[in-house]
Amino acid sequence: MKLTRRQWVVALLIGFAAILAALFGWRAAQIGSTAAFDDRQSVSETVKVQQQDITVTVASVSDARAYARYVADYAVAAALDIEAQAIAAAGSPRLAALAREEAQSLRRGATRRAADAGVFGPFSISDDLRAPEPTPRPFDLDARAAAIAAETSTALDSPGKLDPARWAAEAEAIRDRVVGLVSWAFFCLVAVLLFTVSQVWRDRPAVFYGSAAVGLVVLVFAVIGSFATGFFA
Repeated sequence: MKLTRRQWVVALLIGFAAILAALFGWRAAQIGSTAAFDDRQSVSETVKVQQQDITVTVASVSDARAYARYVADYAVAAALDIEAQAIAAAGSPRLAALAREEAQSLRRGATRRAADAGVFGPFSISDDLRAPEPTPRPFDLDARAAAIAAETSTALDSPGKLDPARWAAEAEAIRDRVVGLVSWAFFCLVAVLLFTVSQVWRDRPAVFYGSAAVGLVVLVFAVIGSFATGFFA
């Protein structure tokens, strides 16, 4: 049966709508794999962030324990100083000097052990090693934890700056685009159905033109909507 010009136009619109629906589906599948990659990156970086947090926490607790020992040694040294004063008052200056020297030696040893444990910097304790202060050095656990975190993130084997939230947000944005592409593909298939109805009922002008007109509106809506919303970018 020979097709009229209007029927050829509808047939071409059916082909165009079907190809466009397939194109939307292909694009959705293509960017869907990117969303899966972003999800894996988000999970991987989340694990690495937790590992870094554990490392920082363990190191901070270790430093706090070493500082507690350092303070305890200083407390013993302070007790020796009081004892030296009592000995000196009792008339034994030589024994008092020995007690004071023992206190100073204890402070130097405590400072050295704390530095070896990483509580203090090796260059910041040089004065205390020569002439220890009678009171212990201060220690800020939060500041130490921040310093350890900075050292961990800048180490040679560090994965660099981790931002799992960014990967998760990108994956979610891609999934939104996939949903949009699938929606536009559905509209294209609706247009194909309407054009097909128009072809089947081509002997009835009202049905033919009505179905074709509605199908064309749906197809134009899908094309304009997909590009306007950036789902096909």
